[in-house]
Amino acid sequence: MAKQIGLLTFTGKLGNVIGYRRNGNYFMRTMPETVHQTMATRQAARNFGIASSKGKLIRRGVTPHLNIKDSSLVNRLNKALVHTGSNCLQGLKGFRFNRHAATEQFFCEQPFVSSKGSLIIPAQLLPATGTATHLEIKFISARINIKEQRIVRSTSATIIIDLSRPFNGATLEAAVPGNGTLILVLQIRTFNGQEATGNRRFMAADIIGIMPSRPLKKKTNSIPSFHKLPYNTPHTCLSLRSMDREIRAAFASSHHRQLE
Repeated sequence: MAKQIGLLTFTGKLGNVIGYRRNGNYFMRTMPETVHQTMATRQAARNFGIASSKGKLIRRGVTPHLNIKDSSLVNRLNKALVHTGSNCLQGLKGFRFNRHAATEQFFCEQPFVSSKGSLIIPAQLLPATGTATHLEIKFISARINIKEQRIVRSTSATIIIDLSRPFNGATLEAAVPGNGTLILVLQIRTFNGQEATGNRRFMAADIIGIMPSRPLKKKTNSIPSFHKLPYNTPHTCLSLRSMDREIRAAFASSHHRQLE
């Protein structure tokens, strides 16, 4: 590994040399002549590819609504998805889009998501946050369909809290109907008057809930099948008697016509 110190730096492949950026510095290395992959290495590569695909879908659904940027987001999200496994996103709950702060630091009593997907912030005395005069609360909902690799829909709801006044609680709705996993994100920014402070230690965006897709219930016929009724029930006996009378009447009528 060699560090690039010239005026012109590059990333990517150049002949048999690869340039890359790490922690703000540029490096380069030569490509290996041969690469030997074991079964475990190939499986790890497949898992990372699946995680990267999911991470891209989540970022596309959530980041258009975010006002916070973190250069490490892509790598951290992919790493978290690798650890959650290929079929479960519940492990992403609590993931921070800004690694420098968490939403829990802004509340004494933590917000939570109701069973219907609403964000509920209990009434409380909010702690002082630097020189901030207001808090901006944004509730982001993004529904993604991983199987079809598409974003069903995303939306957000925002309120401003005046820190000089008592906070009596709030409920935010950001419903996103459809089929797919619902990613719920809580973003908080501090304001001094009408200007955002811009201090990354006083802004946060965390995944506060993951709601899996609910399978549609199949419609069932409420009318019981005649063949499944017990033979000793009054309903069955009555039906059999009626059928017997109808058969006898039809036979008698046919026999009478033949005699005529």
